[in-house]
Formats: sequence, structure tokens, C-alpha cells
Amino acid sequence: MKRISILALMGLSMASPALACEGYDAAVAAVQTDDANAAAALFDGLIADNDCSDDFREWVGDFLARDAFAVTLTDADEATKRAALETALGYERHWRSFAGLGQLDWAAKDYASAAANFQLALNELAEGDQTHTAETEEIAEIYQLATASLSLADQVVDLPTTRSGNPSVMLTGKVRGFEVEEIPLPITFEYNSVQFDAAGLDYANALVNHLLMVNPVSVNLGGHTDPVGGEEFNLALSEARAEALATYIKAAGYTGEIITTPYGESRLPTPPSGIEAGSEEHHRIARRVSFASQ
Repeated sequence: MKRISILALMGLSMASPALACEGYDAAVAAVQTDDANAAAALFDGLIADNDCSDDFREWVGDFLARDAFAVTLTDADEATKRAALETALGYERHWRSFAGLGQLDWAAKDYASAAANFQLALNELAEGDQTHTAETEEIAEIYQLATASLSLADQVVDLPTTRSGNPSVMLTGKVRGFEVEEIPLPITFEYNSVQFDAAGLDYANALVNHLLMVNPVSVNLGGHTDPVGGEEFNLALSEARAEALATYIKAAGYTGEIITTPYGESRLPTPPSGIEAGSEEHHRIARRVSFASQ
């Protein structure tokens, strides 16, 4: 299959060097002729050569990253696509590469890894290269899959800060004009109880740490259940659990106003791609506490 010029795909023009570092001419020729193998063979030398400018190294690295990413646009198998995305990230941090790994993890039901990669994509959107464009619909899908992956993972997944130390986009719920009304966390409880289970306690602590860091004036906690059981019972249970979380947050030192709102089963989330409505996986996503702060 004839490949579209990677230069055209990238929208790149030939770099203008401040210094003609060794390997410059050969690297430019490799990029101009779409010869990724030659460019890759030269790249380590460009990194080691102090006479090569950072802009030039980045230019060649971007070409190699996009050449690798192009493999994911073909009908290659999962292992080949994963290797291509990891190669791309070795040359350039791009939200699309992290999201691509997340999509592969999601399809393989490796939800812990999916949650980690989708979060990296969101944080990269927040503070990475802003010339890496994204549609609001793309961001919304990544956020939905990230939150669903947290709920479905069989282990607690970290909520990493951004590269500058700002809170994770998972906890702010906003990036590049995208914003959610309420931020869901899988703060889960023992069966028919207001006692956190092990994972629920970890995520409750993550919320506490976030609130103590940003110190909002107020926070609204929304309790949500799955639709199993009676509607009145679920409403009462969601209220009790939201109140239990409020008590825990206050005891941890948060001094702002806390408002609790029970929703019960009234706000079931839309199941993401690959999850059947009404399935146990859908119910796991539904069991959550959401928050919004001011």
C-alpha cells in the first residue's frame, strides 16, 4: 500500500538549523523521502551531538512519532499497533498515542492499564503540546472511558497530577473547553453498608487530598446506586453513603461547606462503547459518588 507523505500528514516544512550538526543533511534527506528507518538510525546520534539544536531533534522525532502512529491507522493486529504506539511515545508525548494505548487496553478489558493511559492522555491535553488539536467529542469520549475504567479495574488506579503538579484532569473535570457537571469517582462501599470497601477508601482519600489541596468554598456530593433493589431503598442508601463520605471528609480536615444530594438509581450513566446496558459492568460504573466544587 502506498503511504501518504508523512510530511503532508504532519504539516511540516524542512527545518532550518542554527548549526549544521553532524548528520543534519542525512536526517533531512531521510525525512523528506519518508525513510523512517534511516531517520531512526540517525536519531540517537542527533541526541548525543551537542551541535544539534533541540528544535531540529524535535522535528526529526515528530516525524518518527507520526510515522509510527500511522501504523495504527492500518489493519495491523493489536500487538503491532501497541508496539507502534509505544515507539511513537518514545519520540514524542502525544495525547493521541496515550489514548490509542487506552483504547487497546479497553478492548482487552485491561481496565487498570486503560485508566492509567486515558488519564495520561487527559493530562497531556491539559499541559502538553497545545498544537496537538482535539475535538470536544474526542475529549468527552476519553473522559468517559477513563472514569469507566476506574470503576471496572480490579485494583486501585492512581490519579496522577499533571506534569506541573496541578490536579489530575480526572479530578478537575475540565480541559480545553470540555467540562463535566459532576465528577464521578468509584468511592464504593461494603454490600448494603455505609462502610467503605478497600478501593472505596483509597478513592475517598484521593478526594480528600484533592479538596485539601484546592480548598474550594463548597463541595456537592452526589450519591448514586445501581438499579438493583427498590427505588426507595436505593435513594435512602445513596443518601446515607453520601452523608458517610461527608463525615469522613470533614474529619479529614476539610472546612468548606458540604452539600449532599441523593440520586439513587435516577441518574444511571450511559454505558460506554463495549459495555451492555444493564450488565454487571454497567452496574459497577453506576455505583459511585460524584462531586462538584466551587
